[in-house]
Amino acid sequence: MANRLEADWAVAPGTLIQAELDALEYSQADVAARTNISTKHFNQLIKGHVPLSPDIAVALERVLDIPAEMLLQMDATWQADKVRRTSASTLAGMQHWVAKFPRQALQEYRVVDFSAPASARVEALLRFFRVADEKSFDRIFLAPQVNYRRSQKFSVDPYATALWRRLAEVQADTLLGGAADYDASALRAAAHQLPALSRLPVGEGFRAARAMLLSAGVLLVFVPEIDETRISGATWWHTPSHPIIALTGRYRFVDAFWFTLVHEVAHVLLHPKRVTFLHFERSKRVDDDADQQETAADAFASDTFFNDRQRCELALLQTKADAESFARKAKVSIGVVAGQFGHYTGNWSRFGKLRESVDLAAAILGPSER
Repeated sequence: MANRLEADWAVAPGTLIQAELDALEYSQADVAARTNISTKHFNQLIKGHVPLSPDIAVALERVLDIPAEMLLQMDATWQADKVRRTSASTLAGMQHWVAKFPRQALQEYRVVDFSAPASARVEALLRFFRVADEKSFDRIFLAPQVNYRRSQKFSVDPYATALWRRLAEVQADTLLGGAADYDASALRAAAHQLPALSRLPVGEGFRAARAMLLSAGVLLVFVPEIDETRISGATWWHTPSHPIIALTGRYRFVDAFWFTLVHEVAHVLLHPKRVTFLHFERSKRVDDDADQQETAADAFASDTFFNDRQRCELALLQTKADAESFARKAKVSIGVVAGQFGHYTGNWSRFGKLRESVDLAAAILGPSER
């Protein structure tokens, strides 16, 4: 996030103007006449009750020899400070809004300092989300156009979800400087190289995938799941030239992680920019095949890992040796083979032990990133 460049103090330009009047032994009426403004307005200006216009600043520069730019900057700082002080009580009354977010996550990610005054906590959260007020937050982060692949079996906390998404954006911003503009052809080519990365240790594979997608203009980030979100992955356009793909360690299975990544790539390639896709934990009670966009993304991911002939061979695997041989030929990890076998056949027990399960956050993130 950008550094804050605001002053921690403010002086009304009228203070400087009055000091100059005293030094020159001018009365307010004298200067009002010399600048062609009413004495009442000039008095209000001295007291800081009315803003300083550029025209009057230039007139005062001619009369008092105080640079107009200095006066205008002082006035801008003073007016902003007045608004902040006036709004402090309003912000303090918005603690109900801060309380909607998971406190532990706000502390862990240093979004809010809970030892600070109430108004400062609200201010910090507004700045983090880059919104002016609660209504703006609702419009940007809780808007109804967000497409959810959600489980009806569990409730999903929209505020925790918004926090997770914003954390992903903050991380993605650190990648923007090294990203090419979005190139669909480059992304499609990169997608077909992703399955082979599943053979690497997942941390190494993720970093290779991130670099590969960055060259196609896609910002790939990993943000650990926040409680009550149940997100496995998400895709949205952060800027007109850069989509974000954000992943979590929700499932722990490495093969599911790679499938989710390719699924998210499909959304970037196949679906409208205006739509945000947040993918939640699946439930047996929900048929995601009813969603054509999700079905298309799943089909793209399946076809990226295995062609039709390979899928037929996959369903016939009997032994661990068969699975290992198939993985070598397909140039994917044994875990991907085991996971896709279970998906296609419904038999998760045959090769279930071959699916690698790890703490993805520990494997992907450095100690300082966790």
